[in-house]
Amino acid sequence: MNRILHKASAFVKNYPERILGRLFGRVFWPPVTVAVLAHGENDDIMALKLNGEYHIPGGFLKKDEDIRQAARREFKEETGFEIELNDLIDIGKNGSGGPEMFFEADIIEGVKDGSWEGEPEFVKKEDFQGLNWRLEHSHVHKYLFPQEAETRTK
Repeated sequence: MNRILHKASAFVKNYPERILGRLFGRVFWPPVTVAVLAHGENDDIMALKLNGEYHIPGGFLKKDEDIRQAARREFKEETGFEIELNDLIDIGKNGSGGPEMFFEADIIEGVKDGSWEGEPEFVKKEDFQGLNWRLEHSHVHKYLFPQEAETRTK
C-alpha cells in the first residue's frame, strides 16, 4: 500500500506540478526571449515572412540554455542559417512582459529553410519601408528604421 501511495504522490508531485508551474510561470514570471537582427553578405537583413508580414527571427529560451545559445538555436531553427553573434544591442520587453534580448549578428553559413514561423527572406535595407512589418517589440523598430527614429526625436 505504501508503494502505491508513494507512486501516486510522485505522479501528483511531478506532472501536475510541472504543468501548473509552466502555466503560472508564464503569467507571474514571464519568459525571457531573444531576437536576432542578422546581416547577410550584402548587408541585407534576414527576416521571416508569414501571411504577408515580416518579422525578425527569435524565440524563447529553453531550460539550461543561456541567451546566446538560445539566439543561435532559434535563428537556425527558423531560417536554416548559422550565425555569429555580435553585440547585445538592446534589452526590451516581449509580448508576455518578460525581457527580450536583442542581438545583432552576421550570417556565416547554411541553407535557407523555412519553418512554421515563416519563410526566410533576405531584405535589402532600401526595401524596408515598403514592407509590412509585424514588430511586436518597439525597440526593434529603431534598428530597422534608424532614419525614422532619428526624425521622431527631433
